Amino acid sequence: MKLSVLLADRHPVVRAGLRSWLAPSDFDVVGEVSTAAEALEAAFRMRPDIVVLDALLADGAGAGVCAAISRRLPGTVTVVYAGDLDEESVLETAAAGARAYLLKDAPKPNLANVLRRVAAGERFVDPAVAEVLFRAQGAAARPRLTDQELSVVRLAAQGLTNREIGARLYLSRHTVKEYLSNAMRKLGVDSRVAAVVEAGRRGLLGPMSLSKAS
Repeated sequence: MKLSVLLADRHPVVRAGLRSWLAPSDFDVVGEVSTAAEALEAAFRMRPDIVVLDALLADGAGAGVCAAISRRLPGTVTVVYAGDLDEESVLETAAAGARAYLLKDAPKPNLANVLRRVAAGERFVDPAVAEVLFRAQGAAARPRLTDQELSVVRLAAQGLTNREIGARLYLSRHTVKEYLSNAMRKLGVDSRVAAVVEAGRRGLLGPMSLSKAS
């Protein structure tokens, strides 16, 4: 049986290249998208075996897509195919459940073999990425909040609702919810209030009062 694959990359030429690499193999490319929102909609609708996505899509980071897919589609694996080696992106996508991390400027990988391996439960990373993960593990590093996630948490600490935060940052309520979910996961908590408290404990909120968030 062929493995179904969804391609998510902001560059059409990259999607075309990935499709051509997979065409001779036992994979069925079921869709191509360019944004995080499209990737989530297509993944939830098609339920592919594998999602291959860029670390930075047209409307957001791939880590959020990985995290959402891991939560709602445990049978779907995510593979990041990134344009450059960004340490924060590596750590965030790894924490979000990505099964593999490949670099576009690396020598052409045997993509079909990589996808078969991750579909079977293995993990695969580019050697340069492995070095980043090794350093992070050795330093007991924790995923850091992105600037946008931190902005959302800070506004939540001021007592703003998701709708109000979205209006302030020009984001949809759904996107605000995703940023809050990502922040909670990184902070190791399971509620909005706990995220605010933990962020304050780590000194991420500055001098603002937390009383409105309680």
